[in-house]
Amino acid sequence: MPTRSKQTEQRYRERAAQIVEAENKAAKRQLSPLELAKAVRAREVCPSSYRQMRAALVFIMEEGIPPQGPARAAELREAIALLRQARPEKSEGENGDEDDNGGGGGPLRTSRQKQKDDVEKDMARICHAALATRSPNAQDLVNLLRSGMLAGPRLVEWPSATFGPGEVGGFAWELKILNGKHTNGRAHGESRTLRWTELPAGLVRAMTRWIETARQAATIPGAYETLLETLESLMRRVTKSLYKKRQQRPTLTSPRHAAAARWKMVYVASALDEDERLRGLAIVAALFGHASDETATRHYARASASGGAYPVPTADPAEVARIRHRLKAMPGGPRKRPDR
Repeated sequence: MPTRSKQTEQRYRERAAQIVEAENKAAKRQLSPLELAKAVRAREVCPSSYRQMRAALVFIMEEGIPPQGPARAAELREAIALLRQARPEKSEGENGDEDDNGGGGGPLRTSRQKQKDDVEKDMARICHAALATRSPNAQDLVNLLRSGMLAGPRLVEWPSATFGPGEVGGFAWELKILNGKHTNGRAHGESRTLRWTELPAGLVRAMTRWIETARQAATIPGAYETLLETLESLMRRVTKSLYKKRQQRPTLTSPRHAAAARWKMVYVASALDEDERLRGLAIVAALFGHASDETATRHYARASASGGAYPVPTADPAEVARIRHRLKAMPGGPRKRPDR
């Protein structure tokens, strides 16, 4: 896989040093990594500037983890996790218009991006409406949707997934998934691992319960497919009631696309140069189990700043290293970025 160039790393260090100096000066004291992350998240800067600041700070924090003791390393990882979370958007009327980019820290809000950003809000509404029905499958639907928003697996991959406490230092939880398209050469390996430094208790419960439900159903021939059809039917009824005027409504696969958009915002849209962009694409591909960095870019959502309720996972470095890179700059100039 491509690594960062020495020039990129030096720019990160220089930019990070400027940020740290400015925040310490504003606070009139030396801030801890977590305090620094909170201060930077609170800055009123445009989304692209924030992403560049975040990329620089995450780099130097990750660079500082190995030499530090366990307590210091834990604080650095907590600060990194906070920086990678989407910043809360300005509420309607704060800048006079809910779609106004303004000078605040909210994401860019073009009409197309706004539609993708609203997937998370849609899922919250759908979950609430499903639980209000008398369907015995309502909780299963909610668990599936929330788990999908968090981890983005294919529907067929859930029965074989395993979820539990992290086995690598610094990570509280990890999800291991058998790649659904490994046998036809479209996956980077037989399995993939997603890791999180922390997760809300509600998401842990949803993931644990849904995987157990999927696993039990899969023990009976055809039962898991029937379960998905039942949940899809319930999803259609709920969305038809909620979104009467929409031509296209959310489906059971919408969470996977939303996860792709969220991960691209964190790992790709913040890139300062081509090397960093390729590295970000490799991470997204690894999280999805793809063999190359091309598939997710062509077939899944563009970068989106949605996802404050769903922490972004970290990919296994060994899996990232297996990604085949196809989206390199062409002779005569870089290609247009299809993920932007």
